Amino acid sequence: MPQMSLVRGDVEQADSSVADSRSDCREGLNIEWRDIECFVSEKEEEASGMAKWRTYCLQQLGWESEGPPTKQVLRGARGFARRGEVLAVMGPSGSGKTTLLNVLAQRPTLGARGYWKGDILVNGATPWPDWEREMAYVMQKDIFYEELKVCENLRTTALLRLPHCWPKSKKLDELQSMVKKFGLEDVADSKIGSAIDRGLSGGEVKRTSIANEMLGMPQLFFLDEPLTGLDSTRAVEVMKMLRELASKHGTTIMLTIHQPSSALYECFDRLLLMGKGGRTAFFGSMSEAKQHFKNIGREVPPDWSPCDHYIELLSSEETREEVCDQWETHEATCSQREGAQTQPGFPVIGAPTSLSVMPPISYQIQVLLPRQFLRIKRSYLTRIQLKMQIGLALTWGIIFFRVAQHVPERVDDYVGALFFIVAHWSWCPLFQGLNNFPMEKDMLTKERASKVYDMFGYFAAHVMAEAPLLLAFPLVFFVIIWPLAGMPWQALPQAFLLIALNIQVSSAMSLLISAIFMDPDTGIAAAVMVMVAQMCAGGYFADMRKLPWFISWIRYTSFYFYTYGAITRLTIKEPFGEDLLEQALRKHSFSELGYFWEVVCLAGMSILFRLLSYLQLRSTKKLQFS
Repeated sequence: MPQMSLVRGDVEQADSSVADSRSDCREGLNIEWRDIECFVSEKEEEASGMAKWRTYCLQQLGWESEGPPTKQVLRGARGFARRGEVLAVMGPSGSGKTTLLNVLAQRPTLGARGYWKGDILVNGATPWPDWEREMAYVMQKDIFYEELKVCENLRTTALLRLPHCWPKSKKLDELQSMVKKFGLEDVADSKIGSAIDRGLSGGEVKRTSIANEMLGMPQLFFLDEPLTGLDSTRAVEVMKMLRELASKHGTTIMLTIHQPSSALYECFDRLLLMGKGGRTAFFGSMSEAKQHFKNIGREVPPDWSPCDHYIELLSSEETREEVCDQWETHEATCSQREGAQTQPGFPVIGAPTSLSVMPPISYQIQVLLPRQFLRIKRSYLTRIQLKMQIGLALTWGIIFFRVAQHVPERVDDYVGALFFIVAHWSWCPLFQGLNNFPMEKDMLTKERASKVYDMFGYFAAHVMAEAPLLLAFPLVFFVIIWPLAGMPWQALPQAFLLIALNIQVSSAMSLLISAIFMDPDTGIAAAVMVMVAQMCAGGYFADMRKLPWFISWIRYTSFYFYTYGAITRLTIKEPFGEDLLEQALRKHSFSELGYFWEVVCLAGMSILFRLLSYLQLRSTKKLQFS
C-alpha cells in the first residue's frame, strides 16, 4: 500500500508544464450508456444441396458466408464515465471490453450483418453532429503510415486537431513537448516501419499512438489496452500522464486493461468488471468493489492484489456466472429502493460552448499536401523503379534505333515505337496507383471516424501531390529513348506534354479502380481487364472503323484512341508531311478529331475519373467500421 500512495502523490505533484501548454484545453464530457447489446453473425453451418454449393462458391470468391446475427457479445451493458475521472474496464478475453469501447467511440466492428442497440448520452443528451472531434481513441491496433517518420505522422495530427486559432509555432511546440513527454526524442526521425520493414519497437509504436491521440486535446479519451508492450516503468509513466490529464484538465478517460499492477490500479477512480459473453460483473468506485465482493462472499484474500482476485473469479467457469448473477441481483435490489439510482442522472448540458471545429478545406489541403507528397514520393520514386525505367528505355531505344531516320521505309516500325511509348506510360501509372487506397484504408478509416479532415481535403491533397511525381520517371525515359530512336526534336515538348496528360488519365482510372475495390488483388484483375479493353479499342491492333456501328463506337471511350491520334500527328505530320501521316493511319483507326478536341477529351476523362473516385471514396462503406 505505501507504493500506491507514492504513485498517487507523484500524480498530484506532477510537472505543471502540461497545464501551461494546454491552457486552452476544455473540460471533459460525461458519457453514459444504457442497455447496450451487441450481436454478431456466425458462419452458416454447411448444408446439403444448393445451400452447400452457395457456401462453396462464396468462399471461392473470397466472401464469407455469414448467418443471421444471433451471437450476443454484449448483454445489457450500463454505466457511465464522468469528467475528471479514470474508468478502468477489466475482464478476461472474450468479455466484450473492446466491443464496448468500439461502440461508445462510434467504431463498431460487428461484421456486415452485426448490429448493436441501446442508448448513448453525452452530457446527458444525444450526441451532437461531429462530436467525434471532441473524442480520441487509442485502438489495440496502432495505425500509422509505416513509411513516414514519427514526427511526420504526429505533425499532421498537431496541425489539424489542435485549435485552429493557435499559430503554427505553438502547435509545433506542443508536438515537441509531447514527443519529449513520451520519451520519443531518440526515434522522432525514425520511420514507423512494419513487421517486414524494420522500424520502431512495439512499445515505441504504442507510445507514439497515445501521443498522437493526446495531441488532439480530447475531452473524452478511450484507450484499448494502452499499456500493452510497455515495460512496467513506462506503463506507470503513461498512466501518470493519463491521470494528470483527467485530474488537471477534466478529461474523461476510459481504458481497458487486463491485470494492472498495484501501482497502476491505484490510479483508477472507477472500475467496470465484465464477464465472458459481455455480462457486467461490477460497476462502481474502487472502494465499493472490495466491499461488494466481500458482501457476496468473495472477499479479496490477504496479501492479494484486488485485480488479480477479480480476474481469477471471472476467468473460472465455476465462479464467473455466480459473480455476474450476484451483480444483476444487486442492481435489481438497488433499483427497487426508493430514491436509489444505479445511473448518475447527469443534467442535460448538451454540446459544450467551446467545440473543436474542423479547419477550413484550404487549410486541410495545406497540411495534408506535404504528408501525401512524402508518402507517394517514397512509394513511387524507388531505386528499383528508376532502374526499370532506364532499362526499358534502353531496350526500346536499341530495338527501334534511329527508326525515325528511315521513314518512310520503316513507317510501321515508327508507329510501333510510338505505340510502346504510349502503352508503357498507360500501364505503369495504372499499376502504381492501384495500392494507394488499399494501403491507406486503415488510416483513412481511422481519421475519417475521428473527423480529422473532410474527404475532399484529403482527396485534393492526394491528387495535387501525385500529379507532379508521376512525371519524374517519364522525363528520364524520354531523355534516353528519344535520341536513341532518332525522334524529331521539334516534337519532343508537345509529345512529352501529351504523354503527361495520358499519364494523368491512366492515374485517374487507377484511383477509381482502387477506390471501388479497396483490395490490391481484385483491383489488379479489374485493372487488367479494363486496360486491355482500352488498349484494344484504341485502334492499333484492330481497325475499329470496319466493325459494325454498335461495336465501333467503343473506340471513343478509349483514351488510347485520342493519345494515339494526337502523338502520331505530332511526330509524323509536322516533320514528314500529310501524305506520310495518311500512309501511317491506313492500317490504324486512330483519332482524327484534331489536337484541340483530343486534348479536351483526355482532360475530360482525367477529370471525370477523379470525380467518380472522390464520390466513391465519400460514399463507400469500406472506409467505415462495421
